[in-house]
Parts: sequence; structure tokens; C-alpha cells
Amino acid sequence: MNRTALEPISKTFVDLDDGTSLALHTCTPDDDRGVVVLVHGIFGSKEDFDAVLPRLAAEGFTVCALDQRGCYESSSEGPFSLETFAEDVIALVEEIGSDIPVHLVGQGFGGLVVEEAALLEPDFWDSVTLVSSGPGGLGRTEPLAFVEEQLAGDRPLAEINQEFLDMLHMSQDQPAELVAERLAHTDRRAVAAMIDAAEHTPDRTQALHETGIDFHIVFGEYADSWPIAGQIAMARGLDAEPVVLKGCKDHPVEDSPQAAARALVHNFLQLD
Repeated sequence: MNRTALEPISKTFVDLDDGTSLALHTCTPDDDRGVVVLVHGIFGSKEDFDAVLPRLAAEGFTVCALDQRGCYESSSEGPFSLETFAEDVIALVEEIGSDIPVHLVGQGFGGLVVEEAALLEPDFWDSVTLVSSGPGGLGRTEPLAFVEEQLAGDRPLAEINQEFLDMLHMSQDQPAELVAERLAHTDRRAVAAMIDAAEHTPDRTQALHETGIDFHIVFGEYADSWPIAGQIAMARGLDAEPVVLKGCKDHPVEDSPQAAARALVHNFLQLD
């Protein structure tokens, strides 16, 4: 990173035409080399990117992480689907109205969202980065089936999330108080839509490749929520050289934010 002082994070809201209100964390630098939009995964929120936002802003990028509709501080009456999640990202970029490069980053399930956005509006994006994600859903795995079944009852989302992580042998990266607060305000319908898409979205590698977008693949060396072999195959199909972050698991932007930011700037955004 070029600068020692990190940019402050601001919270703002963007209201969409259908009544959805998107909560954002943003960092705005003095100079503007491009816009970076970051999209979280299942049970996640904009705070998942707080450690990396200032580091990207320090390199001159306007950076924005959103709570997807129905998640934490983003309110919506619905509908909830992979397509509407992606349409929100597109609407957000339209609201920003940027005439400079726009780079899209999705982590975990957020990768499926940014892929959908790429297919819906391929001319919007200068690059798309998939972090610990895949070209389609995982099928009906035991952890996803567990969440789907539990959502039909009234068990708190925080409890479902913790057992889900235990089944995946993953630890919670965010403070327990934040996780409890964000899941207390998260719409179960939004989580159900994410689970459905994570189970049933087909492999879209060929369609993504045909968009001509510059795709990038990054994952931690110990990632296992999306099989590494599948991520490598996806990278090959997208003509991308995968970047493996040492010592990281499924959430490298939280495990090693400095290394993740460096990878995004130098490898994924193809900048000097």
C-alpha cells in the first residue's frame, strides 16, 4: 500500500425504486482510480469488508460494500432471488453514475451475485473478482440442506449460522455482538433465497467467459466451502490465473486484509 494513513469508513443508504434501501460502507479517497463494489456471502454483511475497504481506498479507489437486500441494515419487502440481488448491485452502480472503471468483487455466495450482475449487464464492469466462490451452486449439500430446513421453523438465525459454520469447520470472523445484531435484523426470506441459489444455480463458466469481462479468481490456501479443484477449473475456463493467499481460509479479506487488498490492486485490477 502506498499510504500510511487509512481512509475512514462512512455509512450511507441508497434508496431504490422498488422501496429497497441499501446500507453501504464506503471509503472515498482524494484521487479516484476507479470504483470497487464488494458483495458479501450468506449470513454476511458489509462489515465483512471493513478491514480491506480503507486499504483499497489508500490506493485511490472509491470503495463500497453493501448489505444485500434484507440483510442487516438493508431493508426490502422483496422479492428475494439471485436476480434481484444482482439487480441491486447494478442499480447501485447506476446511482453512483461513475464514468471511471468499475470493479466488482464477490465473496462466497456474493460471487454468484456478481456473476449474475455480469451476465445481466456485461458492459458495466471493467473486472469481476470471485473470492472463495464458484461458477454455480454447490448442489444440496448437508450444511445447505440444514439451513434450508431450519429456516422453516422459528429458530434464531444466529443459532442456525453458528451450527452452519460448525458443519463447515469454519470459525466466526466477526465479533459475536455484531453477528447477533446483524442476524437479528436479517430477513429469513433473504437467507432462504441465498440458500436456494447456492443449491441450484448452474455452472455458468462458458456464459461468463463469453461476456469478455476480465475475471479474476482468489481463494485462501485452506479454503473448503467451495472445492479448490472447482475454483481452479473455473479459473481455467475464464482464462484467469488463480491467486492463492497463504494462511487464509474461505474469507481472505478478513483473514489477511493487507494481502487481500494487495492482490486485488496488483493482480486482480491489473494495475502497476
